[in-house]
Amino acid sequence: MIALLVLSGSASAQEGDPQGLQYIVQPGDTLSSIALRFDVSMNEIISASQLANPDSLNVGDLLVLPGIDWIDGVLLIEDMEYGESFLSLQRRYLLPTESLFRLNRITSPDQLYAGFPLLLATERGEMLESARSVVAPGDSLLEMALVSGENPWNIAAVNQLSGTWQAVPGDVLFTPAQPGTGPGALPSAITSLSVQAPGFVQGKTSVIMVDSSSDISLGGQLVDKSLNFFSIDQGQWIALQGLSLQSAAGRYSLSISGIVDGAAFTFSQSVQILDGGYARESLNVDPELLNPELSATETAQIAEIISSASLERMWQGFWTPPHPYTNVINSEFGTHRQYNGGSYESFHYGVDFGGGVGIEIWAPAPGKVVFAGPLEVRGNATVIDHGWGVYSGYFHQSELLVNVGDEVSPGQLIGLVGNSGRSSGAHLHWEVWANGVSVAPLDWLARVFP
Repeated sequence: MIALLVLSGSASAQEGDPQGLQYIVQPGDTLSSIALRFDVSMNEIISASQLANPDSLNVGDLLVLPGIDWIDGVLLIEDMEYGESFLSLQRRYLLPTESLFRLNRITSPDQLYAGFPLLLATERGEMLESARSVVAPGDSLLEMALVSGENPWNIAAVNQLSGTWQAVPGDVLFTPAQPGTGPGALPSAITSLSVQAPGFVQGKTSVIMVDSSSDISLGGQLVDKSLNFFSIDQGQWIALQGLSLQSAAGRYSLSISGIVDGAAFTFSQSVQILDGGYARESLNVDPELLNPELSATETAQIAEIISSASLERMWQGFWTPPHPYTNVINSEFGTHRQYNGGSYESFHYGVDFGGGVGIEIWAPAPGKVVFAGPLEVRGNATVIDHGWGVYSGYFHQSELLVNVGDEVSPGQLIGLVGNSGRSSGAHLHWEVWANGVSVAPLDWLARVFP
């Protein structure tokens, strides 16, 4: 759409081929805000752009910004997409380092992150779209040029290399002789890298999606967890990753790595993890229930049980409620807890459903029981593997009605609510993990995860 606006122009901007740096009016822009942003007077913009009616500014209008002589072309504002890097932006928009710094008022590439509102300049309001190839160990630009049908010196120029000898193994280079679209810092075989809404949020299940035009192997890392990618459909790969409640909101590294046509690549990009906005609660409990060493030992035992990621995804569509009274919640997921007037040092990693002893507990989705037995802290417990590193847990039961190895289906009776373990009243503590991290369980009832 932006390309069409640039090519067609707008009735209120000047006709023909204006001289000087140009800017496409964005939603929310005013003439005064544009003048302030680029340190150009409104009268100069009106005159250079030959605006017939300065009071009527429309999205898509093409304005001329006189007096800015250190860069030319058409300015665009675009959020930094997943799969782009500072280097890929330089190459895609043919911008030198200093220009990219100055346009975006940054001093280091480390300041960029996925979603960063970028100001970019292009010759015609269009970015470079071409195929991309990974430089394999021992390969030269000459060999890459032979494969792509491109002149090696042109590959060097487009990718801002001083010469054909500067190609570094693992680097992803644009090869303009072949058309292509997709994230500029990743090989052409990867046509899309995206993250489903709401993105990266404390305590949420993140869904990272990669579309590929050929067979590839994929891995990666987010914060301190290795990503497991699974094929959901031909050419589409999914990684489900929980984000710890203990990870402070801020910027972290998302890395994607793999092998395409025998060549290995690694990509890293800063992403923002947002605060989950969870509440705080103060609890008064028997001090005997607070034993950090015992809690740590049992938590490590659970972590070992849920550490593997089976290749088969056993569920499809929505999960069903595990309890008949899911609107009766004693304690929400994610609450930051204080015990007996102490400091806020712990979190609630599940959701507690109220109700008396003996209320039925049901499996919310197909899966396989991997633990069923008594625990000191969690009481009578059941853990179900649903595949792809997703597990669910049911604690403080009065009675267990399934055994390790049993395959369960949605709505199947698996146990009864109780008050076993370190509990101050009968309830079901329901917990869900995505790749080893506790996530908001109710999300799995409210939306479909691939």
